[in-house]
Amino acid sequence: MPNTRKLAGPHRRIPAQDSLWLHLDRPENRMVVTSVLWTRTPVDPARLRSVVSDRLLARYPVYFQRPVPHGRGLSWETDPEFDLGEHLLVRDLPEPADQAALEAFVAGRRGAPLDPRRPLWTIDLVRGYRGGSALVCRTHHAMADGIRLTQVLFSLLDPLDGETAPHAKVGGAGPHREAVAQPVVRLGAAVLRVLGDTGAKAQQQAARVHPVLESAVALPVLGATAVVGATGAVAGFVSSALSGGPRRAVDTVAGAATTLWHSATGAGDLLGPSTATGVWDGEPGVEKTAAWGDPVPLLTLARIGHETGTTLNDVCTALVAGALDRYFAAQGTARPEPSDLGWLIPVSLSSFDDELPADLGNHFSLVLAQLPLGRRTFAERLAEVHRRVARIRDSFEPALTFGVQYAIAQSPAALGLPASRFFAGKAVGVLTNVPGPRTPMTLAGARVEGIVGWAPCSGHQAITICIFSYAGEVRFGFGTDRKLIPDPEALVDALAKEFAEVSRVPRA
Repeated sequence: MPNTRKLAGPHRRIPAQDSLWLHLDRPENRMVVTSVLWTRTPVDPARLRSVVSDRLLARYPVYFQRPVPHGRGLSWETDPEFDLGEHLLVRDLPEPADQAALEAFVAGRRGAPLDPRRPLWTIDLVRGYRGGSALVCRTHHAMADGIRLTQVLFSLLDPLDGETAPHAKVGGAGPHREAVAQPVVRLGAAVLRVLGDTGAKAQQQAARVHPVLESAVALPVLGATAVVGATGAVAGFVSSALSGGPRRAVDTVAGAATTLWHSATGAGDLLGPSTATGVWDGEPGVEKTAAWGDPVPLLTLARIGHETGTTLNDVCTALVAGALDRYFAAQGTARPEPSDLGWLIPVSLSSFDDELPADLGNHFSLVLAQLPLGRRTFAERLAEVHRRVARIRDSFEPALTFGVQYAIAQSPAALGLPASRFFAGKAVGVLTNVPGPRTPMTLAGARVEGIVGWAPCSGHQAITICIFSYAGEVRFGFGTDRKLIPDPEALVDALAKEFAEVSRVPRA
């Protein structure tokens, strides 16, 4: 086939929020987003080449461009020798061409570098997987964030029935508040929870020193809790007695105060001590892994969320927390008491738009979420996850952390890189939840059977987990550092056991 070429064009400065990911790229943690999908029947290479040319190369110039030094920064420069054949590669999967073989292939690609002399992306068409094909897409984070890259991937697909499939609309940076009857009471409850959590941690530390010190710490915490509780009760009573304009004004102020309080709590977590220490510590290596389990029914997860007053995202996240509990227990590394484990979660700062900007780029934030460990039951984990995720949603934390990311990107390397490692060290890894197409899709005429994809890790992080919904099913995928977590299949098994137990529990 003839090469697809582009003539050299003008430079385009790489924005700071995009060039940051080039500076963070390391052999032990490549800043590359990896997506995998597989089809029921073989994909024709020529037809796929046409789809990629029409829907990817013709729409997004960055797929023709490579990063080059320009002045004091970096710019995108059109590769004058661009050849689609160097980016769209056709390979045969070794026998027995099963899931283990595909996982091994994906693991090898996750650890491989992209050629800096060429545009920073590749697509591998892997033939022979279970009688069909697989597509392994790797794209450097500097080109776009994972949320936009997933949308780009979806643009290569067509609805199976020929009708336009609705996209899952995600994104937006503003706070999302749950509807409550008395915002004043909710504000008081938020303050009480923070006091309770902070007091419990302080008492645990004091108890390790001496019982007397534990009592000395407990008394002021109890006093402050009583004062806040009484103040909240009085404020709630007064608020309930109001009506009309005064009531709405009080509710508005209380809602805004709660949002600010939640934002301050998130900032405290970001600047406070890391909860990721002692878990998968060590220097990551170059080799990576990839593993995913059988799909679970979306309707079952949605039913659990409906019956418990939580969201589908809450249920999936609680399942991950339960799987981690099982994994640590099996490894003999479970913590002796309930604890938290920090994860970075990508949040889009752009409202959903069917037409992505031609230059793509990064417009997202990484928020720090603490997953609860050591809770006795799934119901306890789910309630705690729901509370914590709702706090993040009702805050300016995504905008705050985006500001931190931007400041790091604009800083000299001597300051920016240590700061980036500091914040990366707050989390053990990255957790993404991607709502994919709701109906079956095709790739170049072949029906897509499943999709998974991972965001990259940074710093010393050892694991990236994806929750990917597609056509009524949800898959959980684990990408780990082989040196620190050589057994991702144990995490897959733990997730399957957690779901099997949860789905058997009768609900009112």
